[in-house]
Amino acid sequence: MRSCLRLLVVSVVALIALSISSAAAAPLPQSQGLQSSDLSRLRSAGAVELSPDGRRIAYSVTMFDQPGRPYSQIWIMDLATQKSARLGSEKERTGGPKWSSDGKWLAYFGGEGEKAGLTLAQADGSGATFLTQVSGSNSPLPGQGSSVAWSPDSKQIAFISGS
Repeated sequence: MRSCLRLLVVSVVALIALSISSAAAAPLPQSQGLQSSDLSRLRSAGAVELSPDGRRIAYSVTMFDQPGRPYSQIWIMDLATQKSARLGSEKERTGGPKWSSDGKWLAYFGGEGEKAGLTLAQADGSGATFLTQVSGSNSPLPGQGSSVAWSPDSKQIAFISGS
């Protein structure tokens, strides 16, 4: 029952996140239909994480508004107020949100200037602290599993970083 409820909440939030991010984009002209130049204004939602206390949801929005590869940004929605706040600056790339076991912290991959790596923020998204740089790996194995894990007492974080 709880897993069905969780799936329903995650699905609804994904739709809300998509509508919020779509509303921020400029409206498409009705008479012309969808044009290839409209791609930069489209958004998609993904990586939805419900906090352990069920009060907040962290989700990512993938952006296509810059040349090159699309990038994601993490948002946190307070379910009581339905207000969302972005983690990081307007163009900062963030992803991989993971709530601490007690729901007080959110670990994610983000960056400070030229540094990119593991970052920690309070549950409401405030007080972001860059912890350490993280580099990718040239492993031929597919990326299965999570690259960040919290200890049960929320005092330690394990993460994967290539050298």
